[in-house]
This record gives sequence, structure tokens and C-alpha cells, in this order.
Amino acid sequence: MKKLILSLLLAFPVLSFAYDFGIDRLTESEVVNLLQDKKLAVLTHSAGVDKTQTHLIDTLFKNFTLVKIFAPEHGLRSMADEWVGDGVDEQTGLPVISLYKRGSRAPSLQDLKGLDAIVVDLQDVGVRYYTYFSTIAEVMKAASAAKIEVIILDRPNLLGGKIEGETLTQDLAGGFTSYHTVPTRHGMTLGELAQMINVENKMNTQLKIVAARGWKRESLWDKWDRQWISPSPALVEPTQIPLYALWGTLENFNLAVGRGLKNDLAFKVIGAPWITPEKAILLRDHLNALQFPGLSFETLSWNVTRATYDGKTVNGVKITGDFSLTRTDEFTYKVAQTLIELFPNDLNIKDMSARSYGSVHLVESIKKMVPWSEESKRIDLALEAFKKRRLPYLIY
Repeated sequence: MKKLILSLLLAFPVLSFAYDFGIDRLTESEVVNLLQDKKLAVLTHSAGVDKTQTHLIDTLFKNFTLVKIFAPEHGLRSMADEWVGDGVDEQTGLPVISLYKRGSRAPSLQDLKGLDAIVVDLQDVGVRYYTYFSTIAEVMKAASAAKIEVIILDRPNLLGGKIEGETLTQDLAGGFTSYHTVPTRHGMTLGELAQMINVENKMNTQLKIVAARGWKRESLWDKWDRQWISPSPALVEPTQIPLYALWGTLENFNLAVGRGLKNDLAFKVIGAPWITPEKAILLRDHLNALQFPGLSFETLSWNVTRATYDGKTVNGVKITGDFSLTRTDEFTYKVAQTLIELFPNDLNIKDMSARSYGSVHLVESIKKMVPWSEESKRIDLALEAFKKRRLPYLIY
């Protein structure tokens, strides 16, 4: 395995004097040689643009033989937040096959017929339950069966390299939001994750990674000098990415999390109609008493315009502060326990998803009010094991 990854890095070197994503390297001779004289499909979305704001589809269509397009959850050049149907790309006239439609989240052998390679460029957010990695994994599995290449144009992890959270247990792996046994925040790029799952799941996919270069794992979005393009509808600004890691698991409860027509509040708030203004004050005080570093909570009432409690007014709290100072798994754990303690008769505790939290054990510990200090020791040991396990697959 180490020899394989070394060969990829030699072919696509990660140099320190430039700062490019994989998509920015399409004019380099090594990458041109990889793509030319092949019938290509592409898997990408609205964020699949280079540093000149040119979309990957347009570049491939102009310079190579692009014959088909695959679209992930949320669609291609738009931001859908529902099932996406097949169609035709208006810019190129090429067929678009959705990999997020009822009954199908992977390409069929017929979809892959006549192709030589699939080029992938998706902007992940660095959280296990975000679905682009599971889509890539399903594409890799299908491509392996069809004996065609998968070429990933790699991008940095929007959350950097920090590793936090429960490592998904094997019995829960394989789901759309829980595909592989990694921590909630895995600190890896999609290219690195693809290498890991290719080996660990014995996919035998012909996989090539065009690495980003100049990126260091601790580097976050605000240092990249790039125009922000939302990778999904609810993440309309970069500050919502760490909030998604903090609040994301709370969507398993019967709570509004700020999703709406504009999504300007998405993951900045939690609330519900059964939380009265007086109970919102109680919730605020309890959360502030937890003293999460850099964070504070204030009460807020708002009208929900989509998703849970659409059309209703809800009361709850809004989070503000420096989200980089608080450990996300500790936050998720303690906030969930606070909600259970304050609202035992209103919160749908039975619907807590072990797939989101990472294990049945962790969910049961939250419900039983096991102190975080007891769980954190076990989680930290698992994280150290994961750091060693992922070493052969790291590019940066």
C-alpha cells in the first residue's frame, strides 16, 4: 500500500511553492496525460470550480472527451435539497445521471458502459455524516466492477486536520451518512479517505489522486484566499462548517436547527414550539453554565420557513463565539444530555441515531447521563488508534 501511494505522489507532487486544488492542475502535463484520449464521465457539483471560477464540467468538455455527468446529493450546478432526477446539462447538452434519487445512489453498469474513467471533484466538509464521501465510495465500487479508473481531484478539508469524535463501529458502517469506520471529524481529504476505503474494503478500484498542493492540514478556509461556494444548501457561509460539526447530530431530535429558505440561521440555533420563552432562558443558562471555551448562548425566537416545524414559530438558543476552541464531541455529548435533562417529556430521545453519534454505546451513555469524563478517555484511545491506522493513506 505504501508503495502505491508513493507512486501517486511522485506522479502528482505536492509542492510547497504553490497553492492549488486538484482542479487547478488540469493543464499540467502529468494530469493532461492522465485524462487525454479517454472517454470521461465526471462527478461534481456547483462548488466544482477552479481558482478562476471556471467549472470543471466546462473545462473537461472543452479540452477532453467528456461524455457523461454524474450528480451527487443537492444536484449539479444548482442547490437542490430534495431528491434529484436525471436530466441534461444545459451548458454542454450532456446527460446527467443523479446519484441521489429514489432507489439509486450508485451508477449502474449500464451507466458506466463505454467509459474509461470517472473524474471526481467534490468539496467535502470533513464530517463523517456528510454524504459526498459515501457517494464517491459507491462510485468506486461500481467502477471497480466495470474495470474503469476513478480520478479524484483532491481538495483540502474545510475543518483542517483536527480529529474528534467517536470512531464509527463496524456494525453501523455502510450507510449513506455512516459509510466507513472513521471519527466524526476525521481530518482527512476525500482523496485520502478514498485510498483508505479502497484498501480496507478491498475494492480494488483503479484509483488515482491529483493532490492539492501548498495546503497544510492545519490550514482553514479563511487562509485560502478563495471565493466561497456553498457545497450544500444549508452551508451558505464558511462559519457554518464548524457549526455543522457541533450541532449536526441534534437533527436526530425533534428540533429546528435553523434550516430555512435562506438558511442564514442554519446550525446557528436550536429550538422547538414546545420550548417556551421561559424554557429558552433556562436552556440558555444551562448551556452557558457548561462554559464551553469561546462560546456563548443567547435566547432567540424565529419563524421556521422549511424542514422541521415549517411555518411555525419556535423558541430556543443561538450560539456565538469562536468555534475552534471547543472540542466538538464534548459539545455534542453535553448539549444532548442537557436537552434530555431539561425536556424529558418533549424531546424524542428514542430517535437518537447511533449512526450519527458513531456507536450504540455512545448513545446509551448519553441517555444514561454517564459523565463525559468517563467517555472521553475511551474515545481518546480510539482516536490515537485511528491516527496510526490512517498514516499509510495520508498525502499531506
